[in-house]
Amino acid sequence: MRFRVTILLQLITVLAGYAQTPDLKEYKIEGHNIVLHLDTKMPRTEQEKLLAQTGMEGLSLDTLWKFNSIGRWAKEGWKFTRTNTGYKIFKSITDLSGDIKWNKAIIHYKSGLATTIQSQVNATFGANRIRNGVVLTDKTGTRFFLKGYRSAKDVYLSGTFNEWSTLKTRMIKSDSGWYAVVPLQPGKHQYKFIIDSHWMEDPRNDNREDDGQGGLNSVYFVTNYEFSLTGYNNAKRVILAGTFNNWNERDLRMIRTAAGWKLPVYLKDGSYQYKFIVDDEWITDPANPNTRDDGSGKINSFLQLGDAALFRLPGNTTARRVILAGEFNNWNEQELAMNKTATGWELPYVLAPGNYQYKFIVDGQWMTDPANPHLASLHGHTNSVISIKPNHTFILKQYLNAATVSVAGTFNDWGVGYTMRKTSTGWIFQAYLPPGKHLYKFIVDGKWIIDPDNELWEQNEFRNGNSVLWIAPEEE
Repeated sequence: MRFRVTILLQLITVLAGYAQTPDLKEYKIEGHNIVLHLDTKMPRTEQEKLLAQTGMEGLSLDTLWKFNSIGRWAKEGWKFTRTNTGYKIFKSITDLSGDIKWNKAIIHYKSGLATTIQSQVNATFGANRIRNGVVLTDKTGTRFFLKGYRSAKDVYLSGTFNEWSTLKTRMIKSDSGWYAVVPLQPGKHQYKFIIDSHWMEDPRNDNREDDGQGGLNSVYFVTNYEFSLTGYNNAKRVILAGTFNNWNERDLRMIRTAAGWKLPVYLKDGSYQYKFIVDDEWITDPANPNTRDDGSGKINSFLQLGDAALFRLPGNTTARRVILAGEFNNWNEQELAMNKTATGWELPYVLAPGNYQYKFIVDGQWMTDPANPHLASLHGHTNSVISIKPNHTFILKQYLNAATVSVAGTFNDWGVGYTMRKTSTGWIFQAYLPPGKHLYKFIVDGKWIIDPDNELWEQNEFRNGNSVLWIAPEEE
């Protein structure tokens, strides 16, 4: 049986709370390994219980203690070393499978790490390519259908929506195949069928991605927005193109309807420009009065989904023009003209959850946001940083005499760091972090340190360690 790349909510929740459970010494995460410690003073029944929880039930303790062997479990990737008080038995998280009970919670492991979770939560845009309606979403949920295979004894549906469980979602046999109905939220979902213990992607779904194990996962998007174009019934082909798909002129063919054309899609909260291509002619959306110059003189239809962040620049009332530019629009120097007010300039703009660097351009002069204490560096330039819908607060206590404190990690490619704000008790920075594992450090007046209040850390190539943080998936 093959298992997929993922690490699950239960694991991340336990890890997030691990610092509050210092008495749990036998069973822990160390770097990328799950580690089991067996002590000579531990009762035999407790040793057997821990072995059973890791799926090594049946391992003879006599064989281990007397002959220094773990038998067939060595072939399954488990390793061990002697310690001063007993044995350390460990295995990479990426090789784990099955269920493990940890502190009264059940942790489901499949081979791999957090890439599946991130791809599910962070998808910005998607459209389905499913033949013959084998997956449909309505008020009752999302209905997955597998045609044929009626001679199979058992068929299960496994995916990101049920933590790649091999037993949780059993499909029901019908007169023409198998089906299961699952409640899903808008967004990207990966899945496979398990037919009598054999994994298989959906043969009628052309949206597929590498599963990290030499195979493919099927991909389904629960849509939340529909583009439509009324009329143009004589057109042979209509394509949708926009910033959400890098203006691809071939990818998104719209569906012909009695009234014109449509295409249901999944769109994450954000701001987008788009056009329709009707038989090779580019046109704006006649039903959408909102348009925007892309900065080069081209007018596109403009769409915003979600709550807008309000960018403000106080003062500068004598300026003729102020532009907002940042990572969110590829630092376009013309596109986002701000609106003049009695006290300065402002512009509401919708952004997806994330951390963004930005600047204001005042009559051609670039400047950081004077009201924002959070700064970062990109290509040698210092910029302001804004976090949209932050879900984690980095806190470094003390160090009140430091001139500057920043936080850097895998979430910002280990850049110079995001400048933290000084408080009466230390330093803080609120950030949006995608679900999964993150490594980070604080930079105190140029000196890199791990988080003194976080017991989770792992060694790095410089032999000075990185702090480890796990962010749980958003609840559906």
